[in-house]
Amino acid sequence: MFKYYYHVNITSINFNIASKNFYTTQVRKSTKPATNPVCIKVSPVCDCVSFSGIANGGDILKRLCAYGVPDMYTGQILLDPKIIERMENRNVFNQPIDKIVNILSNYERTMMPVEKKVLQIIKQISKNNPGVNLSGALKEIYPQHKKLLLRAQQSIFEEIMRLACDLPKDLYEEFTELMNITNKRLLNDPVVLPFSEREFLYKLRRIKDNIMLKNNRNEIHSINMLETIAKKIFNNDKKGKRAYGRNIKKKLEMQMRPEILKRNSSNLAEFKKFFEVSPLHNNEDIINLLENTSAKIHGFPSFANFERKSFIHELEKITRKLNNKKFMQEFDEISQKLPTSKENVSAFIVKYSSENNEKIGINLLLSGVCSVDHLVAKKNGGANKLANYGLTSISTNSKKTNIPFDEWVRMYPETAENCQKYVDRLIELYKLGLFAKVNKANKKLNQSYIEDFVKTIYEISPKEKRIELNISKLYE
Repeated sequence: MFKYYYHVNITSINFNIASKNFYTTQVRKSTKPATNPVCIKVSPVCDCVSFSGIANGGDILKRLCAYGVPDMYTGQILLDPKIIERMENRNVFNQPIDKIVNILSNYERTMMPVEKKVLQIIKQISKNNPGVNLSGALKEIYPQHKKLLLRAQQSIFEEIMRLACDLPKDLYEEFTELMNITNKRLLNDPVVLPFSEREFLYKLRRIKDNIMLKNNRNEIHSINMLETIAKKIFNNDKKGKRAYGRNIKKKLEMQMRPEILKRNSSNLAEFKKFFEVSPLHNNEDIINLLENTSAKIHGFPSFANFERKSFIHELEKITRKLNNKKFMQEFDEISQKLPTSKENVSAFIVKYSSENNEKIGINLLLSGVCSVDHLVAKKNGGANKLANYGLTSISTNSKKTNIPFDEWVRMYPETAENCQKYVDRLIELYKLGLFAKVNKANKKLNQSYIEDFVKTIYEISPKEKRIELNISKLYE
């Protein structure tokens, strides 16, 4: 093993997993106040982007996905969000796996590379065990993929630990605490985690993003109200004011002070009152969030899966105190190499293996679902208008975020070719009269969108090599 400075003990990242059943732990639910530690298995929500900011025709544009539109950045055919909605309403993913394979195969061309590979694995399982469900299929292959994922993570954690040897003593101690917690989360051991109001609001927002995809007006209204209530209740941990400090150990000590424990418990109970009378009172994601939050507030151990984003965020909170920005950047660059469920098959299987059939099935398709992208990001001054919109997948939209279009094209030069495919298909749909089919009385989509899109792409593309899209077929 490595030699560490300051003689601080740190649990090693042991990748020889003991042969045990990771699925025997059950969530304990009780209406009585908890007097003993409660073990909770966290249920991760799917990675989504919110469509609540789309206005002035973005929803009209998205309707074209029903007729097969390629992603303007990747050229891949986009999946109509309404297909996901119909699948959820009909509970199609609770059928035996051989039937699920037939359903998913119809949408294979809209799936991302990792999801396609997972589908191939599922197809093989269905040949040997056609009666098993999706959840059972992933549980069957979980152990081997857990080992593969840990192996992929090991070298990266070792790089981070080597780099940490040069941290100042106080920051090294914080890093040690983070790695001890990380080790337990990687090996599915119970761990005591600090409570954070901002983390609670962030996870509630992730759940909201998932609900927004369903287009259920009642549920959308309910989650918006719950988020508003949560922001009013959990408003003590404001940005720039860190009463608990950044040190995990200190956070745990501080939050167990009687006055803070009472405040956090009361706040959670208040939010729970609103939740229990809302239309979302049976939502599993929110129930799991509340149970997990209760464990954190009371200092009880819980089962929390390793979360890549959470680890990177906690590491960044430690390294941002460094005066040497180059040293801080090294930590960030190495930690970003940790496998994600969008890039690594084993990471996907491990992430969703504890989920129900519905969530697994939806997440196999979700990354390829159509979303509306701001060509010029709102953060960079982009307007909420049709001329500033293009269609892309949820996965690509999430990846692009606020990266300026010209920088994106330099990173992915195939974008120019795929933008041409995009406008070619739009021209076909326009000439077939399908633009008129998606129009509403107060919102219109016509050929001017195609012309405006071409003009915008030219203006925001790299100055050294402007993208000139050919739309001559529009006028034939």
